[in-house]
Amino acid sequence: MPEKSWFFAMKENELNEGKIGFARVKGTPVILVKKDDTIHSLYGKCLHMGCRLSKGNFIDDYTLKCGCHGWEYDIRSGKYNGDDNTALEIYENKIEDGEILILL
Repeated sequence: MPEKSWFFAMKENELNEGKIGFARVKGTPVILVKKDDTIHSLYGKCLHMGCRLSKGNFIDDYTLKCGCHGWEYDIRSGKYNGDDNTALEIYENKIEDGEILILL
């Protein structure tokens, strides 16, 4: 397995509290969400039909609902609310010099 590296996703000031940001990092769709000053970064497509989760909306503080067919995910764990064994991949992130970097 290749060694992981840090890659630029977006500027920190482009990600507003409670909003969904989208970036394509090394060809991988990633959503970024800032909640209570914590940045959550997850695989950016729904596991059901591949719809962009950046087009979804929050139904509570940490539950993101896919805009296509209503699949719901916890942004803290990536888990699909309909099956504990199904989850979006979560990506480690960090901020350096005002940039959000994703470990891929």
